This record gives sequence, structure tokens and C-alpha cells, in this order.
Amino acid sequence: MLIIGGYTERMDEDTPGKARGISVYDFFPSEGRIQFLGFTPAKNPSYVITDRKRSVVYAALENDQGEGAGVSAHKVNRSKQGKVWFDDLGKVDLPGDGPCHLSFAKNTVLVSSYGSGHLHVIRREEDGSLGEIIQTIALSSEDTDRGPHAHCTAYHEAREQVFLCDKGDDKLKVFDRAEDGTLTERPELALDFQEHQGPRHITLHPDGQLAVVNAELIGHVHLIDLSGEKPLRANRMNYLPERVLDEASGAAIRLSTNGKMIYTSDRTYSVVTALRIDEKAKKIVLRDTYPSGGESPRDLNLSPSGEWLLTANTADHTVGVFRVDPRGALTHYHTFKKVPSPTCFAWL
Repeated sequence: MLIIGGYTERMDEDTPGKARGISVYDFFPSEGRIQFLGFTPAKNPSYVITDRKRSVVYAALENDQGEGAGVSAHKVNRSKQGKVWFDDLGKVDLPGDGPCHLSFAKNTVLVSSYGSGHLHVIRREEDGSLGEIIQTIALSSEDTDRGPHAHCTAYHEAREQVFLCDKGDDKLKVFDRAEDGTLTERPELALDFQEHQGPRHITLHPDGQLAVVNAELIGHVHLIDLSGEKPLRANRMNYLPERVLDEASGAAIRLSTNGKMIYTSDRTYSVVTALRIDEKAKKIVLRDTYPSGGESPRDLNLSPSGEWLLTANTADHTVGVFRVDPRGALTHYHTFKKVPSPTCFAWL
């Protein structure tokens, strides 16, 4: 099943809000087709992740503090006849503005609050329900005008570390994770980006030695070397033509299951760019750029088999579906309309 998060309220003139909450679709991998199954109401569930073992969906509710900012958990049930329903597993209100990203770190959920620059750690119970907030970290910033903007985290289990993209401070920040789930920042390990690049999302390579980061405000993808104590930039590649780099609005970045291909989306030009990783040389090679099948692709994701890539085109309420060939190239198969304000995909 495909889980789709979306905006239920208009965020700005380019980001409509017509979703009803968290939606579930059937996905037919033989033909790359989606079919609506049901939804549960939620206020701006803009980012979703899933615990496939427990059939639990977690949603970041992207609102201001006191107006619904939080994280919700829902168990998704499906009968033999195909009927789908949600069981509410609770909601945790957050002391921060604009939670926009979630990730797992063992028995905790990490929440990035973009608006207020907070990183929250929430306990996750055995049944998948949410426990208490065990830590809230107020990020610092060297840029006093913009301040910190937490945008994405990734947990590296072998290193027991969390990497955080701070779009406001233009840094990839590093935190050590203790056994109780609490985090301690290691400022001396932070990786700096050029001013106003806006590192947005990070994805870890399957081998644990590399990661990729996209920049929101300039059309760059960065290959990060994690083989040493401190993250280092191994390579950088443009995902847009040089003449329009400054007009970029980078959104999501994903890696293929085997770690050989990078896919990243841009909202300004409504495109998906495919890049290849040369792991031996630690370099990125540009492959091709494709129309996203709609307008303003906020997220993209690969199907569990890796045979399909989907784009969440927020502005025109569509989902683009692409066939992925064995070499990583994309072929547009379908664009499904009337998927209200999609912003994120996850799989159950």
C-alpha cells in the first residue's frame, strides 16, 4: 500500500492545501497503477514514515506551536475484502513550529521543526504508539538573520550518530546518540555548505560510507564521505544547467536500493534528475533530467521493488509514475490526477 501525506491548508501561493489528511492507495506493481482506498483526517500531515512490521504510519503535522504542531501515529488495517481503516495511536504536541520531517532512530522518532529550528526526540512504544518527548534541542546558528531551520535527519546505526540538515545555518550537523535515545551535538564535526545553499535532505548510502545531500536554494547534489570521523565532501554535481542554478527549488533526494543511482526533484522546473554514483572514485555522474509528470514535485520515492519511481506533484494535485530500467533511466508511464496536494510518500 502507498501512503500519501499532504497539505490540508494553503501554505503559500505556490502550495495549495486541498488534501483531507493521510491517504492510502493500492499500488499495482505489474502496471504502475494506483487506486484510492481511504484516508484519515489530519491537519497538514506533510511528511509520513511507516513501520511496515507493525503497519503503523507516523505523520509530521506541519503547523505552528499551539495550532496543531505535532506528530501523530495511526495503525492501518485492511480486511480480506480490501477495506481499509485507521486506528488512532495518539498524537504528541510539539514545543516548536513547522515540523516537516520524521525519521527513526531505533525506538525513537526524530522530528525536525523547520520554523523554530528544533530537533525533538520522541519515545516509540513496543506497539508502535508514541510515548513522551524525551528531548528537545534548540539549534544554534551562525547566521543571526536567518537563524536555524532543521529540515531533515538521518540515523547512522553503525556510528550511533544522527546527521541533520540545517537549511538556515547551511550546515550538516552531527549528533552522538546515547543508549537512552538522547542526542549530544558535536559542533566540531559539522560540515559547512556555502552561504545560502540551503542543505535540505540527506540520504545514507547502503554501505554506510557515503551519503547524498541536496541543496534547496542552488541546483547542487553533494556526495558526502562518511568513512572518517568527520563528514567530508567527496564531490559535488549540478543537477540543473549552470545558467539556472540560482533559480532552483530543490525538494527530495533518494537513492536506489543498490546505492548506484541518485534521484532528486526540483519544484521550480518540475523535473526529476537522475545521477549515478561512481563508488570507487567517490564521484557523481549526471545521467539525465525528466519532466516530473506534473507541477512542483515536492517528494519522490521508489517502489519497494525499485522498478517504479513516483513523484508527488503538489501544485497540480498529481502523482507521476515512472518505470525504472535496469540502468536507472526513467520512462514516464502515467500521471494520476485528483490526488489532492500530495507532499510525501511512504510504503506499507
